[in-house]
Amino acid sequence: MMQHLDMALLSAFVERWQPDTNTFHMPFGEISILLHDVHHILRIPVDGELMGDEASQDTLKSDMGGLVRISVDAQVGGKWKSKWYDNSAMHAEGLLVRGGELKIKEMEVQCYLFVLLGSTLFVDKSRDRLRPAINLFLKDHRRLTDYAWRAGSLAYLYRQLGVATRAGSKGLCGCLTLLQAWIYEYFPLFRPSQLPQSPDAPRDSSWISPRLPGGDEARQRLVRYRQLLDELSADDVTWTPYGRDGHTDIPRSLYTSPIRFSDIVEGYDPARCLRQFGYRQIIPRAMTVPHD
Repeated sequence: MMQHLDMALLSAFVERWQPDTNTFHMPFGEISILLHDVHHILRIPVDGELMGDEASQDTLKSDMGGLVRISVDAQVGGKWKSKWYDNSAMHAEGLLVRGGELKIKEMEVQCYLFVLLGSTLFVDKSRDRLRPAINLFLKDHRRLTDYAWRAGSLAYLYRQLGVATRAGSKGLCGCLTLLQAWIYEYFPLFRPSQLPQSPDAPRDSSWISPRLPGGDEARQRLVRYRQLLDELSADDVTWTPYGRDGHTDIPRSLYTSPIRFSDIVEGYDPARCLRQFGYRQIIPRAMTVPHD
């Protein structure tokens, strides 16, 4: 699932992430992943209700039992020697199989969407586990399009980037496809080859990401990427990759306030990245910080 990712490249950018401002700090100033980036790269909804539903761990665990119709303290069974619910997360592959076994169409769809979202937009570090909070927004299929999935996935990625910057932190999660495609859009130095596509298609599908070796070669790439980032100037950045007015169809991209996914609340301030809207950058105001 992650074979298309260049983890050395992502790690080099994570080292530049500042959690206090949710921006990458580069030699030329600040730049970030904004809501109109998510729109053009992934083509998922931006308008809608903030994804602010919360539940206790006990409630989430109970919900998981109701979803699979068995005790989540039991073993998954089959080829997996694991519990359904472990470390506050749900087993992904077993859930997909269980959805088909239930032979209830609504439950099968809910399990499928749960696994789909948990393996794309809201990826856990374990890679084979899903965050139960995702299911809070899947219970009523009629409301799926009511939520601001773009803002939710971006808030989640912001938080995971912040976690990855901490001393001793290992691994990176969140929508890494979004992060890598965003790097390709703005930084020509790191771009692979690109396929032609229709204007309405998700732009992440146009990039041909090569499978790169790990180990010593990955460490050598990381050193090279760090040097390239140190030497970057504003002229090396494609500030408006979707065209001069690429943000105008997404007025929410100019929204300034926290964005949210369940209990994750992150500040969003496009005024720190005005060059991504085609404007001259000014000294930004203080960041809006959630009280709780």
